[in-house]
Amino acid sequence: MRKIPYVVLGLSALLFAVFALRRRLVLRRRGVAVPAHCSAVQRPAEGGPARLTLRYPTPEGRTRTHLAGAGDCPPGTREGDSVEVLYDPRDPSRAETALAARTAPWQHYDLFGLMGVSLAVTLVSAFG
Repeated sequence: MRKIPYVVLGLSALLFAVFALRRRLVLRRRGVAVPAHCSAVQRPAEGGPARLTLRYPTPEGRTRTHLAGAGDCPPGTREGDSVEVLYDPRDPSRAETALAARTAPWQHYDLFGLMGVSLAVTLVSAFG
């Protein structure tokens, strides 16, 4: 009975990682590249990576907003710079920077690390 929360937590983290990787692969395959304008850079007061607000146009004339981590943008990106974004034409709100979406699938260490840890937690909780 005490194992159930760990199994649920492990499976939830595994599903999150799989869907995040799938999202990047879908954008890599069918994403439309557009230039996005960096409208703001937020730097946490206690340190850590910056978050960039990117605004990009869609063919319908709407402007969408995407929040990206500093590691997903070219180094040195500042407010006012242009960053290439890929968005899904089927769902324009689904977007990633081109740098993040075009990274080779096996180089998504964060997602594969999360998958490995969550799979280990799930297996140890279920069978250990």
